[in-house]
Order: sequence, then structure tokens, then C-alpha cells
Amino acid sequence: MATLILRDTHRALENEMKELEKQKRENSVQIKEAADQGDLKENAEYHAAREKQSLIVYKIQLMQSYSPFKMIENSDIGTDQVGFGNKVGILEEGKSKPEDYYLLGPVESELDLYPFIVTYHSPFGKAMMGKKVGENFSLEINGNEIKFTIDSISKINT
Repeated sequence: MATLILRDTHRALENEMKELEKQKRENSVQIKEAADQGDLKENAEYHAAREKQSLIVYKIQLMQSYSPFKMIENSDIGTDQVGFGNKVGILEEGKSKPEDYYLLGPVESELDLYPFIVTYHSPFGKAMMGKKVGENFSLEINGNEIKFTIDSISKINT
């Protein structure tokens, strides 16, 4: 199944992947230089460089794991009901002001592009999908049933 992704996020992902590949190449040079210093058992620079390389490779693999993608254009995002690409104002029962959440996918969440991201496949995201302004939904959180009301729906400004 394809991972939904905003067109602008896909551009940001491509830039992030280029940067990670650059870091990986630079780090490979650091590993070689550290290895050339001798005994690898007690070579802290070598071990630090290898650890950094592992983290870079992990990030690359994580980003690649979301592929294939289904690009969502801004013009494809509706505001009549909650769906992917919406900024949703949600009023929690007992609170006086709604909070804005961004209904997006795991890539936007990983890249940390927007505040208060809710992924479309999370329980919270699934519960609000398809709801219209004024409609309620409930979600069990820490053993308590919490009621929410959709206060507003708009497109995310990219």
C-alpha cells in the first residue's frame, strides 16, 4: 500500500535524502581516517564515526521504508470533511479552546515539518477521518473515554 505524502513533503524528503547521502560519504572518509590511526580496539574516533554511520544508514532506511508514495496535490485536499492534508481544529470535552492538529502521514512526522501531527493511520487520525465540522468522536485514552468535537477543517498551508 502506498504511503500518502504531500507534494511539498516529497520535495523536502528528496532534499533530506540528498543530505543524508552526503553525510554518509563524509562519514565514510572519517571512518577511514580514524582506522588509519592504528589499533581499532581502543580507537574512540573510529568507534564514534562507525556509530554515526549506523545512525545515518538507519535514517536513510527509515525514509526509504515508507515508499512507494502516493503524491497528494494541494488541489486534491478537500475541507468538507476531515481527510489527509487537513488542519483540523479539535475541541476536547472539558476544554475551552480547540487545538489544531495536522492530519498527515509518517513522512511528515519524521521530517517534523508541522506541529501537532496526527498520522492518518493512528487511532486518533482514524477516529477523526470523515468527520464534518460539529461532529463528535470518542477515543479511549489511558482507560478513559474522551469526547472530541471537530471545530474547523482547512487545508494545510504548504
